[in-house]
Amino acid sequence: MMLEQEKEIIAAKEELLLSVKEAAVQIEETPGVVRNWLRELKGVIPTIVGEHGYRYFDSNAMEVLEKVKRMRNDDKLSLREIEETLNDSQQAPIVLQTDETSEKILEELTATKEQLQLQINFNSVLVEQLKKQQEEMDRQQEFIEAQKEQISALALAADRPYEHTYGARKTKEEQKEKEVPVRRGSFFRLFSFR
Repeated sequence: MMLEQEKEIIAAKEELLLSVKEAAVQIEETPGVVRNWLRELKGVIPTIVGEHGYRYFDSNAMEVLEKVKRMRNDDKLSLREIEETLNDSQQAPIVLQTDETSEKILEELTATKEQLQLQINFNSVLVEQLKKQQEEMDRQQEFIEAQKEQISALALAADRPYEHTYGARKTKEEQKEKEVPVRRGSFFRLFSFR
């Protein structure tokens, strides 16, 4: 099947291909009528699709166009009846691609691949930067939480009444309670000068 299509493409390149206008002139119809037949008789008329989507007619397609014209004008058949009649010899359109088209597609795919690679690289750098920013934000949040704890501790201390204990004089009773008599031996008493 594939070999047959390749042979048809090679043969189509060698023979003269007609555009819709040229084919219409050759069968003495208007281009609009030929386009209508192509639209209504989908796939029945074998066309070759060129690189820009234009349809071209080879000698085989021109024979089918002549048959369609004859069936339409002489036999007075509707397009549906013509489609049913010609349906047995239906051929799919052959896509004609030149080496230039393949090269253009390859160039476009290569450029797209390069752009995607650049985007991937940019995204990975961006993700790394975002991770670093997140880590810095986490450290700042921890610092803020520690500061909040210190502030709340200071606020609690500020709410308690202040007791001044440094350098305060004790009453004689407090001094006596806390004084413990020191027992000194006789040897110490002997040499003390009090």
